[in-house]
Amino acid sequence: MRTLLAIALVASCLLCGTSCKPRAKSMLPLVNMTNLVADCQKLAEEGAKLGREFWDRADPLPPTIAALAPQYVHLSIRESATVVDIQFSGGFYHRGYLVVCASKDPNFVPQKGRNWRITKVAPGVFEYRE
Repeated sequence: MRTLLAIALVASCLLCGTSCKPRAKSMLPLVNMTNLVADCQKLAEEGAKLGREFWDRADPLPPTIAALAPQYVHLSIRESATVVDIQFSGGFYHRGYLVVCASKDPNFVPQKGRNWRITKVAPGVFEYRE
């Protein structure tokens, strides 16, 4: 039975033309990162005024953030930095962007989860993977 499932999985990968291996590069390379940072800064300002920290896909979001179809968006305002966490996949394999809106340290690298891989993909934008 397991052999049949493995064969079916490989066949479906071959038929649809995609690889069964996870992609090593950024999941969403077509996103304009400058616009993403600007939209996150606007969201952080609005969220701070309203005392709001969480948004989900049903909430109105700035266009660049909404284009990512996030599962949720979390605003974290700390003394050292303001970071917007945009998670676009979760469950057993979390992925998303951490966008640094403001930081006292120019070399600040946000963290997410234990031993999760954080990769800088643009100025102020970090991709995370579990």
